[in-house]
Amino acid sequence: MIAFYSDTRDLRDRIERLLAGSELRSTDRRDEFQALLAEASVGIAGLRRCSAADVAWLRTVFVPGLAEPSCVVVTPLSLARLQRLRGIDSSRCHVVWAGELGGRLVRVLDQIEPWHHDPIRLLGQRLLRDRSLHWSVAKAVEQVCTLSDDSPSSPPPSSVVDLARKVDITPDALRRYWREEVPLECGLKQLLSWALLMWGVRHRAHAKWEVIAGEAGVRRRTLERHSSGLAGCTLAEAVREPAQVKRRFREWVTEVSKVDRPAIPPPPVQHPGDSRMRPQHGGSSSIFGAAAARGLWAPLPGSRRRNTLPDYVAQAMSAGQ
Repeated sequence: MIAFYSDTRDLRDRIERLLAGSELRSTDRRDEFQALLAEASVGIAGLRRCSAADVAWLRTVFVPGLAEPSCVVVTPLSLARLQRLRGIDSSRCHVVWAGELGGRLVRVLDQIEPWHHDPIRLLGQRLLRDRSLHWSVAKAVEQVCTLSDDSPSSPPPSSVVDLARKVDITPDALRRYWREEVPLECGLKQLLSWALLMWGVRHRAHAKWEVIAGEAGVRRRTLERHSSGLAGCTLAEAVREPAQVKRRFREWVTEVSKVDRPAIPPPPVQHPGDSRMRPQHGGSSSIFGAAAARGLWAPLPGSRRRNTLPDYVAQAMSAGQ
């Protein structure tokens, strides 16, 4: 489900027409929007002014997290708005300027929404995109969260020893790097247990539990323990209510996350007589830097460098305040 808030009727009508075939629930009340986000995968905030107070509200609504809903901000293009939005977490927040709404909003949603249907893959994606991890930890995240394109339907490793063998490192070294670099207050084994359970629930429609357990290299009893201990339900209940398992996983990620709320960056200083406003770029942690690196921003016509941040800032500067 997509939760949608807009502070102007015109913008609300345009977005509702664009997303007429989606599961969209819209409101013009901010408190209702925040309530809708509890069940949403993505929230769209249409903001006409996108003032400093609006950005502060966005930070409150879209709290940092590894399994929280993503945010799409729709607002008119200007340098001032770019500067206000530049510090928002890059993997969870995306900006669509109102002038490019027709072509870009649907593409952004098509890109980010599918990850929310499989929260363990969403967790892996955000860990890899937002953090500089040791190569062994990055490879371990790909294996545990089944991010590899080579065999996305294969079961995750059933033990830390098996995982360490796959990423070509000793188990003790892998555990140490995991503790030092991954912002989760949990052992690697616990995440592996979650991964096995969720993989099994996804594949239950095609095979019996005994076959699934055998393919994963464990006993059925092991999967039963994972289901009762982690999701608080039996395997049969997990199959009947897979949304319950996903919801419990998201709650668990929130409980064990060590992700802090980012500090609000100070406004850029412009000295008297200096007509060149120099926005401070946030590098890969900025939504615009990360988005440019992923090729989400269009270059200026005639630009030799494609999808680069300076071109994109130039677009905003040409739009004025």
